[in-house]
Amino acid sequence: MSILWNRIAVLGVSGFAMAAATQAHAQQAASEDTRSGPVLEEIVVTSDRPDSYGADFVQAGSFRGARQLDTPLTVNVISEQLLKSQQAQSVLDALRNSPGVTSSQTSPTVYNNLSIRGIPVENRGNYRLNGSLPIVNLIDLPLENKVRVEALKGASALYYGFTTPSGIINLTTKRPTADPLLSVAVNANDFGQVQGHVDASGTIGKLGMRGNFVHGDVDPGIDNVSGDRTFLSGALQYDVTDSVRINLDVEHIEKDMTEPTVVQGPTAVANLLTVLPRLPRASNNAGSEGFMNRAEEDNVLGRVSWRINSAWDLTVEGGTSYAERDRRFSTLANFNPVTGLGTLTMNAADGQLYRNRNGRIELAGAFATGPVIHELLVGASKNIRRQYSSPTVARVGTGSAATRDNCVLLGLTTTCLQSMYDPVDLANIRFDGTTAYNAARDTSIEDTGVYAFDRMRFGGPNDDMFSILAGVRKSDYKEKQRTATGPAIETFSDDPVSLSGGIVYKPVEWASIYGTYIEGLESTPGAPLTTNNAGEILPASDSTQYEAGVKLEPKKGLLLTAAYFDITRELTYTNAANFFVKDGEATYRGFEFSLTGEITPDLSIYASALSLRARQGETADATLIGNRIENTAKAQWSVSAEYRLTRFIDGLAINAGVYYTGDRAINPQNSLFLPSYTLYDLGGSYRFEIGGVGMTARVNAQNITNKRYFASTSSNYIAFGTPAVVKFSLTADLF
Repeated sequence: MSILWNRIAVLGVSGFAMAAATQAHAQQAASEDTRSGPVLEEIVVTSDRPDSYGADFVQAGSFRGARQLDTPLTVNVISEQLLKSQQAQSVLDALRNSPGVTSSQTSPTVYNNLSIRGIPVENRGNYRLNGSLPIVNLIDLPLENKVRVEALKGASALYYGFTTPSGIINLTTKRPTADPLLSVAVNANDFGQVQGHVDASGTIGKLGMRGNFVHGDVDPGIDNVSGDRTFLSGALQYDVTDSVRINLDVEHIEKDMTEPTVVQGPTAVANLLTVLPRLPRASNNAGSEGFMNRAEEDNVLGRVSWRINSAWDLTVEGGTSYAERDRRFSTLANFNPVTGLGTLTMNAADGQLYRNRNGRIELAGAFATGPVIHELLVGASKNIRRQYSSPTVARVGTGSAATRDNCVLLGLTTTCLQSMYDPVDLANIRFDGTTAYNAARDTSIEDTGVYAFDRMRFGGPNDDMFSILAGVRKSDYKEKQRTATGPAIETFSDDPVSLSGGIVYKPVEWASIYGTYIEGLESTPGAPLTTNNAGEILPASDSTQYEAGVKLEPKKGLLLTAAYFDITRELTYTNAANFFVKDGEATYRGFEFSLTGEITPDLSIYASALSLRARQGETADATLIGNRIENTAKAQWSVSAEYRLTRFIDGLAINAGVYYTGDRAINPQNSLFLPSYTLYDLGGSYRFEIGGVGMTARVNAQNITNKRYFASTSSNYIAFGTPAVVKFSLTADLF
């Protein structure tokens, strides 16, 4: 808890480096008032369509507050109703409804290491709280206090600076309620996991408050895996005057959990895996329960918004995300897919530290020049990201006599051979991973930018038949590395200008056709833990994106989208010498489709599909040219739906889902492809009353066929899917 109060103190000393999702006031934009000219329409950042699988508005980036129909990019919004219906407990649980999202490298039980369209979602810069603060995704990000999860896909440099063009994952928090609210829930699964959740809210005068508390065990049904989690959050909202509002969001997250062992094939080209491993029992784990990760994170975000007049808003925001982690990452190295044997290795790294500090000031307004309505956004932002990747300590393996002794201590021979198919049950030992401070592994990024974005609309009865969008950002980017004897030295810098532009044509109010061009700026993710240059931050790079699509709302509350995208970026991968390198060019081209919302008042649907061609271009290794990019499926789709049986039993609903992922290469050499898989889910809910108290009971069975599958891959790593699970919850809305 000490980290939490330190972060609050930092925010207090920083003063009002706070706030503003200005586009929440702006992007829905500017209908013309005959008395005062164009005005900004205020959009409340909340659940814009309650009890729906769809959403009308976008809450991320320079399009914040805009209708999805008017947004010239692919945006997948996972609404609160969908999160509740599926009992989503992680970001991956939510975004498996979004095509192109796959788990990468690690087992998805401790935290979600994701890729979108085959491009890594950078864990320090691509995850955002309330469309603003970059939060560290190296711990499970809680959903209990979130009203939506959305993926703004593609390059987003104009608003967010240097981020990978996979997209921005935005988590929007629940706001204080005008009326008192107290909800108590118990969540469990059939493996014995039990967690409690309290959600309380209310208003005193002009001050609104909301708090969430979660605590309990974590049990995914995997052998020798255990853990627990705690989550606290607070949301404050204070209306200083009718035109000035202050928001403050605070989160404290703790999670201690065993990370299951993953398979690591040989990295030497001559020995790459070419035989598919046999799928073991989903509950198999070759590691020890003592291979425990301990992580803690605090997020603080403040926002001040001043409604200057009906046409202009000034907003200031600032915050910090601070995470500490002790990690135990274990692999079966040099894995033999026939025998299932590999050398059990475990690297311990204590004292990993990640800190983001972010500030932004924006002016948003609407004005007219002749027949053209302008919605203008001008702003400046600064993001400082520090990362200390403590050196790893090999505690299990076949190197020194000490590690061989540790093999025996765990219950293995000195060769440390362990089987994935029939693993030996190991002793529960947590090995130390503390090393002396290494300044060379203490790096930071400073990303400062000024930007302007103008949406010019004209034509038609609502002045929005045509919209022309133009944006520019000037960045000042620096990467630094600390030294043992002096101040940090600059290892890379750049001051690029990036442009974006687009056009939206709305022949009728319920349809739009669009095209966009975006120049992206990308911080390269750190080298994976088991590479020879683990933790190294490679120089940043550029990307470009073209997208064209159509969005249709054939009936109110039902949105159909179809888009073509073309992304080019510099290629990163682990080479044959086991170094993480930036080499060559990668292209990602494909089509994406979605249908979300309500087909009838009782039937909700969330359907999506992706067709992707991801290829490696010119590289130093000619054998890689033209290969499929690792961990990219040519096809991926999902369909989930909920039907409310109100005609038969009031309060009863059933839901189901189908999720398909195509085959994926495990490495740049394409030596082996993991097969495709399809998962099926089934669930239901029932709302009722006991003594005047509203109750909701839910049950969801994930992977009802108990399908064995490969969940994650990349850089020769293979992680297996988790067992089938049945989740239960009972919620009492006391008031």
